[in-house]
Amino acid sequence: MGNTKKRGYLRLFVLVILLIIFGLVLATYKDVLLRGIRHAGVQSQETHSAIQEIAKTKLQTSTQITNEASSVQETGESSSGIFLGPVRTTESTESTIESYASSFGQEEVPTNFEEAIVGTKHDSETSYEFPADISGVKWELGKLYTNLPTKEHKVLLTIDDGPGNYTEEILDFLKKYNIKAIFFVSGDTVKGYANVLKRQYEEGHEIGSHTYCHRSFYKLEKTSSLEEMKQTLISDLDKTEENVKDIIPEAKIRFLRMPEGYYTDWVGEIAMKYGYVTMNWSVAGDWFDKPDEEIIKMFKSAIKPGAIILLHNGRNRGKRALKILEEIVPYILSQGYSFADPKEFF
Repeated sequence: MGNTKKRGYLRLFVLVILLIIFGLVLATYKDVLLRGIRHAGVQSQETHSAIQEIAKTKLQTSTQITNEASSVQETGESSSGIFLGPVRTTESTESTIESYASSFGQEEVPTNFEEAIVGTKHDSETSYEFPADISGVKWELGKLYTNLPTKEHKVLLTIDDGPGNYTEEILDFLKKYNIKAIFFVSGDTVKGYANVLKRQYEEGHEIGSHTYCHRSFYKLEKTSSLEEMKQTLISDLDKTEENVKDIIPEAKIRFLRMPEGYYTDWVGEIAMKYGYVTMNWSVAGDWFDKPDEEIIKMFKSAIKPGAIILLHNGRNRGKRALKILEEIVPYILSQGYSFADPKEFF
């Protein structure tokens, strides 16, 4: 009986010890948990503060840009910080620009062709809202345009890199539909296609500058100073102007599209000195390594009021550009759209 009692006391003692240990473990866990929650709260607060600071900085930057561009009230900015406006103002009403741009610098080929895919190396989509009254349009030279400022069902066709082997076939096709385009030519190719360049001009198309040799300023900025880049661009623009005027002395280049859609404030400033309207695009993608049917479907899905379409007729892309045109032009017209003459807006 005494031994039984002793064993009972021993069990009770062991149970008490276990309960004490469990209590200590529980208290330690609670303390660790509370410290973690407090730490997470501090991090959350720091993150929130950081986000607020970033937003504040962006707002200040946008305000600064707005103040510098006296004719614009609101501005748009891409995810990489590239300023997308101002686009235009009217004599009495300032335009409001609502811009969205994504994936600048993304070089991977997109797979979702149901969405509008635009850009050359840079996939971007930009939409704008403008006043209904577009009388008294005043364009901002040197600024970047990716859409036409209209809610009407009008689109603009632009063609880069030529002249090339299929330029005359493209001109035949455009003549059939009475479409006027902007041909952004490379200065190093025009002398080899002098008669084609003359035909572009004589048939009412605009001759735009695509600089001299499709130099990548994205690569250049990694190895050159800002001043060197400026001088390189000026030299390229001058050589292109000279080569075009040697063939068509009366031609006036009014548009600039930088290779790969490159654009910064200093590019805009130089373009302004030349009197150029700087233009990118809102519908493109004929360089993707995809079947023609998918590319054509992509183009059709991306057409919106004011769209600026980009195709290429140089650097061995002219044949594909012609095929795309043969498919999308009848489709665009069947949807109630018309092709704008650049002179309507510029």
